[in-house]
Parts: sequence; C-alpha cells; structure tokens
Amino acid sequence: MSLDGKLPVGIRESPELEGYAERRRAFRTDPYRPAYHFVPPGGLLHDPNGAVYWNGRYHLFYQFWPPDVTGDRTWEEAMHWGHAVSEDLVHWTDLPVALSPDDGPEAGCFSGQALAEEDRTIVMYFGTEVGNCVAAANDQYLTDFERAEENPVIPIDEEAPYEIFDPCLWREGDTYHSLSGWKRDGRTAEFCFTSENLTDWDYRGTLVKDGYYTDPDEDGAVPNFFELDGKHVLLFFSHSRGPQYYVGDYHGGTDFEIRSHGRLNFGPVDHANLHAPSVLRADDGRQIAFFNVVEGRHDWRERPGEGWAGVVSLPRALSLDGDDLRVEPVEEITALRTNHRHIEGHTVPANGEWIVPDIGGASLELQATIGVGDAEEVGLSVLRSPDGSEKTTVSYWDESGSLGIDLGDSSENPDARGRPPEVGPFSLNEGEPLDLRVFVDKSIVEVFANGRQTLTTRVYPNRSDSIGVSLSAERGAARLESMDVWDMQSIWS
Repeated sequence: MSLDGKLPVGIRESPELEGYAERRRAFRTDPYRPAYHFVPPGGLLHDPNGAVYWNGRYHLFYQFWPPDVTGDRTWEEAMHWGHAVSEDLVHWTDLPVALSPDDGPEAGCFSGQALAEEDRTIVMYFGTEVGNCVAAANDQYLTDFERAEENPVIPIDEEAPYEIFDPCLWREGDTYHSLSGWKRDGRTAEFCFTSENLTDWDYRGTLVKDGYYTDPDEDGAVPNFFELDGKHVLLFFSHSRGPQYYVGDYHGGTDFEIRSHGRLNFGPVDHANLHAPSVLRADDGRQIAFFNVVEGRHDWRERPGEGWAGVVSLPRALSLDGDDLRVEPVEEITALRTNHRHIEGHTVPANGEWIVPDIGGASLELQATIGVGDAEEVGLSVLRSPDGSEKTTVSYWDESGSLGIDLGDSSENPDARGRPPEVGPFSLNEGEPLDLRVFVDKSIVEVFANGRQTLTTRVYPNRSDSIGVSLSAERGAARLESMDVWDMQSIWS
C-alpha cells in the first residue's frame, strides 16, 4: 500500500528521502517505536498541520525538527513542515519537507491549516517573529509550495486589538476567512479575518471570546473550524489544558453561538498526552482529525537529532450526538487486523484479577464488552508483565462516573516521566455494558469507550515480556461478556 514506487523518480531518489528511509530502517528495532501509528522518519514531530485531501490522496503535514537541523537552533527557528501522503489513511509515505524557514521571511514555520480548492491547495501558517503567512501548491503530490510575495499577509501588530498565532483557513463564496487562535484579556479568543485575494486581510472581530467554558488564561491555539452534521465545530488546543471543542450554530461573519463545550485531554499537557489537532474533509464528506501525542520521556525536546520523538494519533472520524462530539477511529484501520482471537464469557470475582490466557502483544487492537455488575471499579490491563509489576490499566469507576488510564505501574524505565492518571468523565446508563476499544502500539495507548469518551497516553514498558492482558474487579464482581483481539500489522514496508 506504500506509494514509494509511484513517486516521480526525482522525488523518490532524492537524498532527503533516501536519508529518511535509512533512518526508518535503523529505528525498526526500537521497542517504543509504534508499528501502525505515523511517526517521523527521525528528528522531532510536533503539531500535525494542514491535513488535507487533494487529488485522490490524503496529505499530512506536521511541525518537524528535521534530523539534519543542528541543535544550536532554538525551537522557534528549527520548525519546518514535514510531509507524508497516503491513499488509504493507514499506510503513509514520506515526502520532502514542504516548508522550510530558510525560504521565507519567518524564523520558523509553526502551525496552520490547509484549504483544498479545485485547482490548488492553500496553506496558512504562523511564521515565527513575523505573522501569518500563505503558500499554495497545485502539483500532483503537493511538493512545490510557492509562498506569497506579500508574506506575512497578516503581520504581528503589538498595538492591534487581536493576537496573531496559529491560523486556520476556509472559504465562503468568493471570500476567504481565517481564524488566528490565542487569547485576549485572559480569555480564550479566536480572531477573525477576511480577504478576497489571500494577501489583503481585514480584521472582523472575535468569533469566540470565552471565559465561561474555559479556564482563566487558556488560549485557543491551532483552531480548526468546520461544518459537521448541520452544525459547526471549533476544535482547538489550549497550552494549559490540551485539545477541546465547541459545537454551535454559525451564521456567518463572527456570529457563532456556542451550544456545548468538551475536552479531549484530562491530564497534564506535554506529559505523554493528546496534543494539537488538524482536520481534513475526506472525499466522502467525513471530517477526520489527527492529533500528535507527545513524548513522556525526560528531555525529549532537547534531542531531535539523536533519534526520533512524537507520534500521530490514529486518524479519528468526527460526528455529533446531539451537541456532543463523537470521536472514533476511522474504519480503514481494520485493514491492519490479523490473527483474530475471540473469548466468550468469564466472571471476574470481587477484588480479583484474571489474566487472559494466550492473549498478548505490543501492537494490538482489543474490543471488550464488560458487564460491570456490582463492581465499583473494573480494570482492563494491557502491556502487563507476567508478575504484574508493569502494566497499564484502563479503569471504569462506577460511583464517580469516571474512565481513566492509570500509569502508576506502566514503566520501570527511569527515563519515563511520572504523571497522574488520565481520568475523564464517563457514566454508563442503567444496564448498559462497558464497551471498550483499546489500541496498543508499543508506546501509545488509545481508548474509546461506548462511542462517548476517548483517552490517549504514551507508555514505556521496560520489560520485553510486558505484553499480557488482564481484567480486574474491585468491591464487587464483574463479567467479561466477550473480547476480540487482533494483532495489528505494521504500516511500514
């Protein structure tokens, strides 16, 4: 499924891509390098940017500190836009760096989003030290972006009533719209601009200025604003609380009436958690989101040239249940399943743990239906060592209405940073079983529960035999109704 053989020879045989391929081969045996999640070919991956469907292919751009960029640069100066392409949302092929700060007025290429038009794809991004910039490409693989001569088209202005930072871009008729996401007066804010030609922009006011749903001094970075199921969603990232969303009614201009708000991260930011979003509209109309999941190892920001850092979440299909955002892995992921095992019915006694026989692995998908019964707490542990000294446990607490990932025993590796559990609100309806879909991929765990809650974190088991699965129940018995487990194939050739 790789596109390597389809790329034009000049791209495929470039020293840059040959170097990426060599690094991917060298990192193959890294026990923490995921098999079926997108990871950088080396260096450091941060925010996904400009995800877009163009010319029959999916493109993922990402904030990238390339491995050959020396460590004497600052974070603001080192950021490029990495680039990968896929025909199926599952298998990805590296492409050359899409944007380099060496080619424009900016010090570094920070986050932004993309807009696919009939004859081109436009990206808008934050150029550090100068402002928001525009570039466009119309070649087959989007490898030849041309920057606007007028960049930055929305310059930083310390005296203006707005802040310039990570932008998004969309079009209404002949008018382009952009949001610049940050904060104002201690409140989350999205500043709205319009243009007829992409280079001359007028400030229109704030689409959102919120201090009710969000905490004081939260920002609204990396905005993605899009229509979904007859309403509009604003998906963004707060540097203090992580990714979150508004669902509301959009009437044009700056008229956005918020109906609901939700969070997608429930632990400390920059500690092995779900991070910034980028959303594309697929050819079938689905809105599909990508997030980066940052490292949970010490000093990961300080060693981009030494190895690799950063993982992209599974692509997630977005939908609405009333005013609540539903987030589920795309159906295409099931193509990676192999070696299916099925388990039917097993009672887990109160205050006991059942080690699931003959089930285990470091790259798995698990689907478990659990009757909670009278248990106050039910746990599903993955990446478990035979003696239980290492394990990562997905827990449901019935009385408190919470779902969590407990990392207290996840790793004996001293390089893994300690952090509290990832715990989000989640309650079962009367008589409803707990339906868990858990993706385990060496150093990342993604959990989807009953279509209503999702949790994500990074883990670093130190033992090679930490691959087991178990179920537990506390202060009451529970029952496993069924479990399906698949090994997941690697997406890399």
